[in-house]
Amino acid sequence: MDLRQLRSFLEICRAGSITQAADRLNMAQPALTRQIQSLEEEMGVLLLHRHGRGVSLTAQGELLQARSRQLLEDADDLVRVVSGRDGELRGMVRLGLPPALAEVLTAPLIERFMTEHPHAQLRVSSGFTGHVRDWLRRGEVDLGVTYELALARGQRAIPLLREELCLICPPGEPLAGEPITFAEAFSGPLILPTPIHALRQLIDKAADIRGIVPVVVAEIDVVSAMLTLVEKNLGRTILSRAMGGQAAQVGSRLVIRPIVDPVLSRMLALWQSPARDSTPVVRRFAQELLEQARLMVQQGAWPGALPVRPDIEHEGETQERN
Repeated sequence: MDLRQLRSFLEICRAGSITQAADRLNMAQPALTRQIQSLEEEMGVLLLHRHGRGVSLTAQGELLQARSRQLLEDADDLVRVVSGRDGELRGMVRLGLPPALAEVLTAPLIERFMTEHPHAQLRVSSGFTGHVRDWLRRGEVDLGVTYELALARGQRAIPLLREELCLICPPGEPLAGEPITFAEAFSGPLILPTPIHALRQLIDKAADIRGIVPVVVAEIDVVSAMLTLVEKNLGRTILSRAMGGQAAQVGSRLVIRPIVDPVLSRMLALWQSPARDSTPVVRRFAQELLEQARLMVQQGAWPGALPVRPDIEHEGETQERN
């Protein structure tokens, strides 16, 4: 098996037809057919179902498709890294993080990194913590930013910052900007993320400890939709100050109230995939991401963010302060 065979196989997967794939690869169809037959014989499995409409993948073919993509990306990355004899950082950095962090954390960092390292490539994927956790485990990303510090036994995260949570209220809510107790925050209808979301798990755990049963009128994983419902006075929600502040900046009339007694916060952490090797460009990007987060906290550019003491070992993903 060689990389040429894998590239041909992936082209057939994209085209859904050996004939179309041969045209795209600028090679004769019989030659492409022999390549795939040789690959199947070497692996001892059937990779493609041939039929009148083209081809479809077998279960083994689907597995090879997923693994081949990663293998070819790694091979291309290796060429870029090794060929960089001029001292420039080269290669791909794959980052996974929650959607709400894309603009707050990575937008300014990515712009600067691409300017300073023009030969590096970045791929940013957004997903909830559960998705990022799976990407890290499977090696689909090099780095992941999550709201938890215990993804797997024996693994540790680098804490970035601690983020305070607040109650987002409809327009006209009295005492705008004034603190509200945890119990009072749960006294009305709430619009929250679904239980798979790390934020929802944090909220449910804190409520359960105090014997409070939240009145959840809607479960939505899209922040913009949650805020729209709050603005229409259908309930309130609990988000970070940074996310609430974004809504205020775009002209929303939503009211933000800090939650106290206790103060709720969550840790933001940076992970490296145990399934991928750390390259110089990945290490540099990780370092600059850490510096970017700490700088934003120091400058007050991340509302509600608290610095993390580097000399403390952190366990768990939440913290409460009275």
